Amino acid sequence: MRTSQLLVIVTAIGSALCWLPNSMEPSLDLWWWSPLVVVALLAAISTSQAHRRWVMFCLASAIGTFAGLCLGIAIWPSPDPIAQTFSGSDLVMGTATSIIVSLAACLVGRRISINSGPVLFASWIVLGCCVAIGPVTMLLTPRLVAQRVARNDQLAAERFAGLKNALERVRAESGGLDRTCNGQAIKRNYSGPPFGEKDWDYIGGNYVKQDGYVFGIWCHQTEHGGYALDVWPERQKADGSRKFCADESGRAGCNLAWDGTRNVCSPCRR
Repeated sequence: MRTSQLLVIVTAIGSALCWLPNSMEPSLDLWWWSPLVVVALLAAISTSQAHRRWVMFCLASAIGTFAGLCLGIAIWPSPDPIAQTFSGSDLVMGTATSIIVSLAACLVGRRISINSGPVLFASWIVLGCCVAIGPVTMLLTPRLVAQRVARNDQLAAERFAGLKNALERVRAESGGLDRTCNGQAIKRNYSGPPFGEKDWDYIGGNYVKQDGYVFGIWCHQTEHGGYALDVWPERQKADGSRKFCADESGRAGCNLAWDGTRNVCSPCRR
């Protein structure tokens, strides 16, 4: 097999594999453009070794990208029905962007000549790394996602406990419903992992996001100033694995539901 043919194969395979980590469910939430760096390196280095085949390298990048995106959609379809409707447009945009990036990289590669010596050896090492980065990232993803979920679960539990205690204190101090949902009053009584300053302005009657979880406080549930605290992961299995809730009864549970008159926290199911 000629070197130029091998370079075309390497470029196509590497361009396909680098998109798979972004398609995984759950994923590491890498930057959407990170595969384009790999695509550009493959196209530029391959062209620098075989100037005359630069068009083939551009085509190999485009075909590899298209194949990788299709494979990712087929293996890991999005759990969000709305996101699924955009799969076709994401496929077209990803392939089109890859063509533009690989074309620019090939034009740069034509200005560089790598023919022999240590530089040639180093270029093959880089090409190998570009091919391997996709599979290696996929192998590491389950463990890294599990670590992220465990960390988010712990922080969410601490924030939930801090908010629940703060709400009870504010409710006791105010003697009713007037200040229970006052974000600044809750903030003064809160002790736990931090929220953003703007979060305190919106958390009463809305949901705010922190470390993969959403937190919401609902007040004025009863004439005596009841409240409901609702906490759940933004993406189940990707950001967290637990649910938390509490209401004015002081009970903590996992499921917040509307009983026709107010939100009620139900015990966790074993």
